[in-house]
Amino acid sequence: MTATPDDETDRSERSRAAKPCDTAGPKGTDVTLPACLRRLSTTLCGTTALVVLVAVIVVVATAPAAADLSAPDPESPTEPFGPNAVTAEPTAGDGPSDRPAINGSFVRPTYTGIAGDTVEIRYNDIDEKRYLLIGGNRLTDTGGSVGYTDVVVLQSDSNNVTINTRLLGTDNSTAESCREGGCDLDFRDEDGNPHDNVEDLSDLSGATGAGGLARPLVPERYRLAITNGTFVVEEPGVVTPVETAAQSDLLLTKPTFHDEIEVFTTADSNDIEGGADNKSLSTLEQNGLDRTAVTKGDRVVLGFESTGIWGALSYFADKESLQAGQAVDHTVLTKLIDDKQEGVSLRVRQTNPEMNEPRSKLDLSEADPEDVSLFIAGAEELETGDSTPGRLYLVLDTSDGGPFTEDPEPGDEFSVEFALEGTEGQRYAFADTDEPPAAFEPRSDAPEQFPYWETADGTVSAEASFSIQERYFEYDHVTEDGELLVEASGGAVTGTTTILPPIEMSATFVDDKRDEPFRSESQVELSEGNFSISADLGGADPGTRLNYELYDGTTLRDSRTVIVVDDTDDPDRLAIDGVPQNATVAEGGNLSALGIDVRNAGGLEGEGTLALDVADGNLTTARELTLSSNESRTVSFPSATVRLDPGEYPFTTTLDGDQRNGTLVVAENPARTTIDDDDGGADTNDAENSSSSGDDDANSTATDANSTDAGGNSTATDSADATNSDGNTSNPNGNSSDPTGDSGGRDSEDEPTTFLPFGIGTRETLIGTALVGAVHLLGHWV
Repeated sequence: MTATPDDETDRSERSRAAKPCDTAGPKGTDVTLPACLRRLSTTLCGTTALVVLVAVIVVVATAPAAADLSAPDPESPTEPFGPNAVTAEPTAGDGPSDRPAINGSFVRPTYTGIAGDTVEIRYNDIDEKRYLLIGGNRLTDTGGSVGYTDVVVLQSDSNNVTINTRLLGTDNSTAESCREGGCDLDFRDEDGNPHDNVEDLSDLSGATGAGGLARPLVPERYRLAITNGTFVVEEPGVVTPVETAAQSDLLLTKPTFHDEIEVFTTADSNDIEGGADNKSLSTLEQNGLDRTAVTKGDRVVLGFESTGIWGALSYFADKESLQAGQAVDHTVLTKLIDDKQEGVSLRVRQTNPEMNEPRSKLDLSEADPEDVSLFIAGAEELETGDSTPGRLYLVLDTSDGGPFTEDPEPGDEFSVEFALEGTEGQRYAFADTDEPPAAFEPRSDAPEQFPYWETADGTVSAEASFSIQERYFEYDHVTEDGELLVEASGGAVTGTTTILPPIEMSATFVDDKRDEPFRSESQVELSEGNFSISADLGGADPGTRLNYELYDGTTLRDSRTVIVVDDTDDPDRLAIDGVPQNATVAEGGNLSALGIDVRNAGGLEGEGTLALDVADGNLTTARELTLSSNESRTVSFPSATVRLDPGEYPFTTTLDGDQRNGTLVVAENPARTTIDDDDGGADTNDAENSSSSGDDDANSTATDANSTDAGGNSTATDSADATNSDGNTSNPNGNSSDPTGDSGGRDSEDEPTTFLPFGIGTRETLIGTALVGAVHLLGHWV
């Protein structure tokens, strides 16, 4: 709740009433009782001094102890930097110490960090060794006052000190902590005299609140003060610096967690140029590949990002703090995960073991340093301090005998889980003790818990996976028999590979069938899982075959046949070389005269269908073709009959997508005569127009060629009477002159001729009538 101006006035008046020595010191400062006494002794004398002294003692006895780092006024408003924040004011220049006035200043008014990580405190103007007092706030979980958390040495030849917030307040504080000894500290009682029971910080462990820390420093604000090492120990254990040169604040925030795991693969550092001397995260990234399929024998890299763990990792690494870009022993991570119950877990295990086969798991505790590497990097997603790292990379060898309980094999799949453990309703707790707690000994009955999770927090985790695959080259263009296809112009052998770029490989192309043997060599270019080999084929034509060999250094890795083709995407393509612009065929004949030139344009034996379309579908035909490499041929269509009238017709022929056009000329057949069935039409041959008498009496037919008029009657060609075999002549109308109707007539009888429209004699007519009648009487016609 925000205080009103009236409240501020009341508190100011109460403060002045409780501090009878306000006027003795500089404006805006608080003066302790010993300082006040000294000033009174220099300005007053005799009985006046004694009276004033008694009065002061009475007033001070009723007022709270004045302390720069004492517990906050419960009624004072909360400042925006954190809960229970109380900022100390500088003390007067003199006090219960003979030490001279001190200099020093902080670079920042407030330093921010993450609980559990390290924080760098920078300062200026330190002329000799000084001391940094840390802490003094009320603990949020108990409400108890804490006079200090730690005292750290500030060296005059430096301008910064690193604070490990995971260790503050424990018996394993920072390397510069006065808990480790070597500090010239002076402890006084409230009367300004040397304290009878306190000689160093260890004597204050159970009295200041630092020894009563329930857990590592919680996220809130803590006070910082540059002092000369002289302190007043007040009851009930509040430690107050006699003199401060500068004050600042340390604001700790809650750790955060990134729920994604980075996975990529890289080669063994020994395979990378520079070998083990060039072993760094940037080198692994530059020579790595962003994929989760890890080639057997290569390295899998797992990246985790989190805050709140770097203080513990720094301690296990025996370093003041870990910096981005460092490589550290992997056992540091092992201690964090397995040994100290920090609530940090990492599990890498196989997910697809065969039946009755043991599951392969990562075992860092037994891993050889040659098989596991640990790199520290700056955070990418999370907010961290100026120099605090936020990301760690674990590099694992997948070769036989590596850090896994069972050797990884191609086809194995692994899951990865990185977690900060938490149980709702629980919090991390130090083991019960009256002394400063051991930093990494939680209470025995407490569950595994991340030290900075609150009671409402549960486990957070990130998951990923990777698999193991074979080492291989897979070519893009091959035949069914595995022969390589390379284009004649600008040819290259291409494909994909699981082998990473650091390996140096080469390929050779050899042709021993030429008059002069040919040989060329090319380097294998590897990039992001792909490979390319520039093929110098010496100008070989499509269809040429060469020998190909792939080398890893001097080791032969592959040997195949290379076939030169025109197009690797269509190596057996057939093409049309040419068609006649005008092809002439006979009417009713076949298309053998229409020849289409075709060839194999691919380089491999190919099959295709040559199709012909004449006059938009009036005549269609096709032929199935098989052509060997580089074969050319002229193809016609002898089985197709031309049933088109004479004339010109456009045609189209296609083969494997290739299309050509031309013109087909259909000519009249000179060996054919067309018969017109209409009367009075075209002339007929004599043989077709001659008629027979049909008589068995050996009547003869007319010897002259007769023609049939429009009415069908016989007419002499010379317009004269034609004489038959009996000496009878026909009349000018072309009818028979036989009076009897017989072809020969009767002997010496001249009977009048019966004229019939069909030129048939009387006898033939009667016989025909009788026969037709007989057939009709039978009920059907024959």
